[in-house]
Amino acid sequence: MVLRRTALSLVGSSVLVAATGCAGSGTAGSRTKTFTMAAFPTGNSMDPWKTQLSQYVAAATYDTLTHLDADGTVVPWLATSWDYSDATTLVMELRTDVVFTDGTRFDAKTVKANIEYAKSVTPPNVAAQPYLSYISSVDVVSRSRVRFNLASAQPDLPYGFSQQAGWMVSPTALEKPEALADTAVGSGPYVLDESGTTPNKTYTFTRNKDYWATAAKWPRFERLVVQLMTDPTATDNAARGGQIDYTIVSAGTDISGWKVAQGSASAFYGFTVFDTTGEINKPLGDVRVRQAMNYAIDRKAILTSVLDGQGVANASTPFGPDSLGHSKAVDSHYAYDVAKAKRLLRRAGYPNGFSVKVLNNPQWDRMAQALAGYLRKVGIDVQLSNHGDDFVQQVDSGKWAMSTCLLSVTGLPYSDVTFVMTKRSSMNPLGNSDATVNALLARAVSAEGDEQKRLYARLAETAAEQAWYVVPALSSQLHAYDPGVVKVVEPDRAGAPMLYHLRPAGAE
Repeated sequence: MVLRRTALSLVGSSVLVAATGCAGSGTAGSRTKTFTMAAFPTGNSMDPWKTQLSQYVAAATYDTLTHLDADGTVVPWLATSWDYSDATTLVMELRTDVVFTDGTRFDAKTVKANIEYAKSVTPPNVAAQPYLSYISSVDVVSRSRVRFNLASAQPDLPYGFSQQAGWMVSPTALEKPEALADTAVGSGPYVLDESGTTPNKTYTFTRNKDYWATAAKWPRFERLVVQLMTDPTATDNAARGGQIDYTIVSAGTDISGWKVAQGSASAFYGFTVFDTTGEINKPLGDVRVRQAMNYAIDRKAILTSVLDGQGVANASTPFGPDSLGHSKAVDSHYAYDVAKAKRLLRRAGYPNGFSVKVLNNPQWDRMAQALAGYLRKVGIDVQLSNHGDDFVQQVDSGKWAMSTCLLSVTGLPYSDVTFVMTKRSSMNPLGNSDATVNALLARAVSAEGDEQKRLYARLAETAAEQAWYVVPALSSQLHAYDPGVVKVVEPDRAGAPMLYHLRPAGAE
């Protein structure tokens, strides 16, 4: 198999992993007792409610309220069931047999303490905030029942609780949260082995022998090692040398004996227009200019040359093939048409084009350079400005008219549109709003059946026409692994497997 390594990190949305567990190994020999995976670092703290080192590090020691099944269905975990008593009230029933590693018992007070901490902590976990922002308060109904009072309807909150909005930390540990930066106090499947850990480099975990979940629920390894790696060459060499068993890859690297699988097309990857009113860069306030930018790019060519064919063409809308309301007609909304792009620019009053500074994350430079090249051909002088460590801070500053972006599309249209095209979007620092988008969302969330599908279809068309984004495709990632060590359950609606989808080879 020929593969080429790549690392993508999603901002402001669900990323790649969640939590997991079980009480028996189910291993098939000594090779499967230790599982070592490479992970791209995304932060500098072990506190799951802050900017984490890696979601895999968090998932080793912390449980989430719900899990995501292989077919993309949200299923019980720490929460055993849930129900919306009305559009803005979610009630969850909780397990009563879960104990944190410090001896504290999990209950409704734990959930309340975690949500309140997560909503107030700085710097926050930006991937969790879009879902948490809906929660106005949490009520402890009983030890095993908790009520979430929402500021407005959010039908997908149980899904959010399977992602980074669902971590549960010991409430006792939350009383002194500064200690969570370097250690973990969770109820998860593994415990941190400090003797095998080198901060910001290697994190070693051993099975939590007191874990509440059974082996049938989740076969675990005796030992889990997460290697934080940023150098593609070093990662490739580690894979070839048998030092790691799993990593994210793309076409180009030869790793003999490994299997490769492709995650779902879930990465909304390209340029975002912050300044849709033209306050910073006047031309961007004209919808014809934003549409021209979309006609100017060759989606099929970018899908092939930049994304190595990994994904599906997209017309700058947060609707994937599995989203309710998706249609092939919407995907073909912006056929590559340079003449039309130039014609729209002339009609908008910019026959000679214009210049725009674009905030860029160096990790995403390949896409940014490709899009910039196409836009320059129609007279739009794109000036990329690289910011790595302070990218999120630059986004939040509100000083930029455009930026590269990498968000997530889950197939849940209410959340996907909300987190991309409303004031709740993490990539909307200027607080843009569209009355038609908001009205369709409000109607769709309470509609059912064919009527709901019709409303989401209109929403997809509106998103394309408003052109807040220049996104040529929904991209997917390849992950590669040693099948002699790990058995991978390939989940739907996920860019890569969660930790609980990675099991010892030979496990049932």
